[in-house]
Parts: sequence; structure tokens; C-alpha cells
Amino acid sequence: MRAQEFQPNKLVIFDIDDTLVHTQTKVHVIGDGRVIKSLNSHDFTHYKLQPGEQFDFGDFANAQEFFTNAKPIIPMINQLKHDIATGNKVVMVTARADFNDKELFLDTFRKYGVDMTKVHVYRAGNMQGKMQTEEKKKIIIRNLMNQAHYTKAIMYDDAIPNLHSFVELKKEYPQTKFYAWHVSLDGKANEYHRTNETKNYHFAGARVGQKAGVAGQLRGNAKQRKDGKQPAHHKLVGGS
Repeated sequence: MRAQEFQPNKLVIFDIDDTLVHTQTKVHVIGDGRVIKSLNSHDFTHYKLQPGEQFDFGDFANAQEFFTNAKPIIPMINQLKHDIATGNKVVMVTARADFNDKELFLDTFRKYGVDMTKVHVYRAGNMQGKMQTEEKKKIIIRNLMNQAHYTKAIMYDDAIPNLHSFVELKKEYPQTKFYAWHVSLDGKANEYHRTNETKNYHFAGARVGQKAGVAGQLRGNAKQRKDGKQPAHHKLVGGS
């Protein structure tokens, strides 16, 4: 019991598409009442709506397509299961709206051993308005932060704008340490940013202080990837 009392209270946030699974589902861009382009999940995260455009997430509601075609990113699925097992507050925050079959959607993760009774899925696509996805996710995460005092908030996402927006919340929650992890197309998680760290920490054998900023961290991460190592953090599967 004494050890548990000193466990940090962590909020761990996972994106879904290209973070936990790879999918081929398309988001359509509508302009002048017609589809002007279709985007895969990776392109969608970097697309900025132009005046008069809006997204059509209709295909994203197809639970059968998701269940059949979603390919697990095994290291990230393992990280998800680890965070659930260690008692962290674990959520998924996705750009998608509701699926047409909730249970079939959840079965996609259950078949890989994920206990979905301990994970709530927040769907930014249900939010009204023409805000960018990163702003919608930021609102969801802010609401979660307001529900409890978290000493650490950790986010895994393949979209840099989502991670940047997440880190901005540090201004509102100065007592919380924020860790943002970028998931690359090959499924590797690399530390994008951390906040509220007063001591120096190691990246690829070099000591990097907090003031070194994101650029210095990414240089260290790049060398670690070359060496086949994961950056330090709440270590990928098994870290604290």
C-alpha cells in the first residue's frame, strides 16, 4: 500500500488512426456540394480546411470496415495494454465521430487483448463547429484535466498539430508534467516534447536540459532511432 501511495496519477491519451492501428479509411473534403478530394488518415491530420470546405467523415462510421481492415501497430497496442494494467487513467481521443456499431468497433481492440472496459473513447468528430481537429482534441483533454488532479499527462499521436496543442495546455495546468510522443508511420514512438523537468536528462548519451527545447530533443531522438533505441520517458512498456 505504501508504494501505491506514491504512484503518480497519470492521464494517458492515445490517438487511434496511425497511432494504434493503420487503416485505409478515407475522409472526404466537400466543397461546393461535391467531393473535391479524399484523404487517408495521415494526410487528413495535416490538411487545413479552406474557406467553404468541410470534412465528410461518413466512411469513418463503418465499424465493419474498421474491424476487418484495421492493422494493429503492435508496439503501441502493447503500450496501451501496459498503461491499462498499471492503473493509469487511459483514454482514446480520435478525430472520428460515432461508429454505426459500437460493439464491433470495440471488438477490433478486444481481439488483440485490450480490456476496453477500462478505456473510454472520446470522439472529436461529434463536436460541432469548424474547428481544426487539434482544437477539438484540446477541448476534450482540458475537460479530462478538470475532472482530476493528474501529476502527469501523456499523449501518443501521429499528428504534430495535435501534440503541439496538447503541450499548450501546460500553461493552464502548471503543476502537471506533460509528455508528448510522436508516432511515426512505421509505428515507432519518439518523444516530441516534455515540460516541467528541472533536471537534465539523457538523449542518445548527451545531457539535454529543459531549455534545449523540442529541436534538441528531436536531434537526440533521431540518433536513438538510428541506434535502435527508444528515448527515455515513462519508458515504452514498463517505464515509470
